[in-house]
Amino acid sequence: MSAPAELVAFVHRERPRLVRAVELLLDDRAVAEEIAQEALVRACSHWERVSTLASPGGWAHRVAINLASSQLRRRRLERRARSRVARDDVHHEPDTATSLLVREALAALSARQRRVLVLRHVLGWSAAEIGDHEGASAEAIRQQLHRARDAMRRHLEMADPQEEHTDVR
Repeated sequence: MSAPAELVAFVHRERPRLVRAVELLLDDRAVAEEIAQEALVRACSHWERVSTLASPGGWAHRVAINLASSQLRRRRLERRARSRVARDDVHHEPDTATSLLVREALAALSARQRRVLVLRHVLGWSAAEIGDHEGASAEAIRQQLHRARDAMRRHLEMADPQEEHTDVR
């Protein structure tokens, strides 16, 4: 089954413009090409609806800009996390026994609890950012964080009942 001529013309017309616009935003030609491709794939998969819009090219550009914005946000968060890890590595060497206990406590959590804790406390994401990523409200994420911290605290107390673990925030 071949694509309608209108769709083929749309892709040939918009692809270079999408790549150029995203490359200017990201300063990365390879990622710009991937994002342009993804925007066009989405346009093609929704072509019946997209083709009826006043500006199908505008729709594809909005999708590409949203994808580029997500890429920029990921880059910013990765830089912040790398900076935090580098700063933490310089300031202190973690106690291996404590580190092992924390890793065991994390492993005992559900995948979702582990994910929200890592996103919040390791990467420094806000509840709203985690909510966007997880498809949940910021309030739901705060509740999940609270439950995950409680579960961590209980696990750590069982592992070392002499120690009080009130600093699990």
